Amino acid sequence: MASRRPYGWVSLVIAGLVLSSSVPAGAEAGADDWPQFRGTHRDGISRETGLLDSWPEGGPKERWRQPLGEGYSAISVVDGRLYTMFAEAPAEESTPAAVNAEAGAEAPKTDKPAPKTEYAAAFDAATGKELWRTVIGERIVTEFGNGPRSTPTVDGDTVYVLGAHGELMALATSDGAERWQIQLTEEFGTQRPYWGFSTSTLVEADLLLIESGGPEGKSYAGLDKATGKVRWTTGDAGRAGYSSPLAVTMAGERRFIYVTGGQLRAIDTAGSEVWSHPWPQGETHAMPIFIPPDKVFASGAEGVGAALVQIKPDGDSLAVEEVWSNRVMRNHFSTSIVHDGFIYGFDNATLKCISIETGEQAWAKRGFGKGSLIYADGHLLVLSDRGKLVQIEATADGYSEKGKIQALEGLCWTAPTLADGKLYLRNQTEMVSYNLEG
Repeated sequence: MASRRPYGWVSLVIAGLVLSSSVPAGAEAGADDWPQFRGTHRDGISRETGLLDSWPEGGPKERWRQPLGEGYSAISVVDGRLYTMFAEAPAEESTPAAVNAEAGAEAPKTDKPAPKTEYAAAFDAATGKELWRTVIGERIVTEFGNGPRSTPTVDGDTVYVLGAHGELMALATSDGAERWQIQLTEEFGTQRPYWGFSTSTLVEADLLLIESGGPEGKSYAGLDKATGKVRWTTGDAGRAGYSSPLAVTMAGERRFIYVTGGQLRAIDTAGSEVWSHPWPQGETHAMPIFIPPDKVFASGAEGVGAALVQIKPDGDSLAVEEVWSNRVMRNHFSTSIVHDGFIYGFDNATLKCISIETGEQAWAKRGFGKGSLIYADGHLLVLSDRGKLVQIEATADGYSEKGKIQALEGLCWTAPTLADGKLYLRNQTEMVSYNLEG
């Protein structure tokens, strides 16, 4: 079923609908940096070349290994510095307390205030040495892992971070000094999501875009990135989700695609909805993916499944038509990768390759659990949920392994980061770097 919305620039559509994922306006990262969640273009793809085509026995060279606290925040890299978030348990706590597994339950109440042990921090990319850390807020505790979920976004000399309890902060990249802070639950009337605030902010020119999650037209917000002042709010999704927005250019205009609250939707820089399409209710953690020139792929776990939609001009409006939908690819928290006509990603705990054109499966491989992946120089770099790092040829012809090592131990739910030929990985206790330069 098509979904239609008014479209003010029909002349451009008639000339040809062109969508393209691009570098966030205002970002000053270098070509080999990884300044935000899923990289420069938020697509999990590195444009670097000249990397190792296959790994030697024992794997690529380890550069350093650095202790790190709990959390699932990914690693951003700009100008030789790493930025991530983590938490540390209080010294007297030997076993993290679990919250009730019932949906919507809160953490157990105690008379003793929880320690403020959630941090944003910067590290030297060459050595792993910590350069600074800034307290963000209280450590979140859940039965499936503690600590922050959001990934820092670096823009010029500022890094934007979001704590699990809704503390949105702008910090100086030089020393972590606070420039401004707002609390999402207070500013927008938002309830903290059960697993904590997880979305990663998006910089667009002088705006900072975030899924604010509030009621009564406050689901999405555009903030002045220099001051944190709210410029606009829009949307009635009902609650904050776990996915992050994707920026694309549509017929020369910037659009921001979200998937939450029963809709896959696009809004413009003023916060007005451009188009929307029904999306199954349920937790969708993975980001939407742009597929040139006019398609968007989205996927969710369990009963949600996957769909490919196409945006077409329809008189004075846009029609959003479903090309296909299925349950062959059910992304949980790890977003898929698009390469050369195929989608690579995790169908829950099975790594799969499916056709963009039809949604049909080309191949599947188990053994990674609920892993994560990125793409670089003809290969998929896959990290299993237990720390096995594997290099796989990015081809639909079949699963072709080019090297593997046991990079980390324990639970690994954070996707790899690649910058300047160096790979960065983390789990709940440490961070490690490998040299992938050929």
